[in-house]
Amino acid sequence: MSGSQFFRALGRTLGLGRKQLKVDSRHVVIITGCDSGLGHSLAVYCHDLLRMTVVSCCHNLKSEGAKLLQALNSCKDGQARMHTLELDLLEPDSIRRVHQQLKDILAKDTSYRLTALINNAGVMCFGEFEWQIPEQIDNQINCNLLGTMRLTRELLPLLRQQRGRIINVTSHCGLRALPALGPYAASKAALRFWTDALRVELQQYGMEVVNFIPGSFVLDSNIAARQQQHAQKMREAFSQEQHALYDTYFEAFNSYLKVLSGFKPPNRLKNDSLLAKFKDALTSSQPLDLYIEEPRRYCLYRWLFAICPTPLVDWLTLRFCAMPTFESTKRQNQM
Repeated sequence: MSGSQFFRALGRTLGLGRKQLKVDSRHVVIITGCDSGLGHSLAVYCHDLLRMTVVSCCHNLKSEGAKLLQALNSCKDGQARMHTLELDLLEPDSIRRVHQQLKDILAKDTSYRLTALINNAGVMCFGEFEWQIPEQIDNQINCNLLGTMRLTRELLPLLRQQRGRIINVTSHCGLRALPALGPYAASKAALRFWTDALRVELQQYGMEVVNFIPGSFVLDSNIAARQQQHAQKMREAFSQEQHALYDTYFEAFNSYLKVLSGFKPPNRLKNDSLLAKFKDALTSSQPLDLYIEEPRRYCLYRWLFAICPTPLVDWLTLRFCAMPTFESTKRQNQM
């Protein structure tokens, strides 16, 4: 790190020289995972309130969220500022197509500037590690980590040329792993540390890389919409011994999670604090390296996790999750 980079980083830490950059329709942002939840809300926010040109990447262009975003393309000022593309992070050809489509969009107007890539897409599967089948584990690592890496690597020359920034949406699970979310937490923790490495690497090219940790949106998104289908695949893969040991607990565990299952309509998050932090991450001349949005309960537990010995942390983790456990299910059956 050069002397100028050091003092720039110090100034950022101390909050010196930070200002909000003005953005408009000439500033292009590409966001992944826009079918629902956070990604959908950020796409609408960038389009409607920041007046930016948005490239929203959806897994399924026939989804309700994708159709709502496509409808925004007929804006009153006559300028198309919402471009909705289909993206599957597990398919290299899909990533290459999005790259070419993005270049085509930028070529339409010489004033366009690629301002940011927001890596938001992700998948999640609840279940103890022994329960999850290889396909489910691979899918979480492949999409959340490797797919994000592939897309970023594909777009990096374009981002570097225009000094666009990268905002990686990670998770509280990347700070503290939770039971029944082992592979998901592993993917998000790896994404977090890769983000740190990328931030240092790209500083010398005048680029910013940000780790953005939102609050929990599992009830407001479709990240766990297929949980019951995942559970069925786990149950079918159980051995006779596993059925004998786990069936009662497994049923209680997944009954508790039924509230997550099923596809929900996209919603626009009404969280002013989160949107303010996102705007700063996107438009600050010197963004912070880490933004965390969390309710007070999360903040309290995160503080306790940092200061308590491991046995107490493990107990607190179970209290934080508040989900059925093997022991609690066994006690209920004995009553």
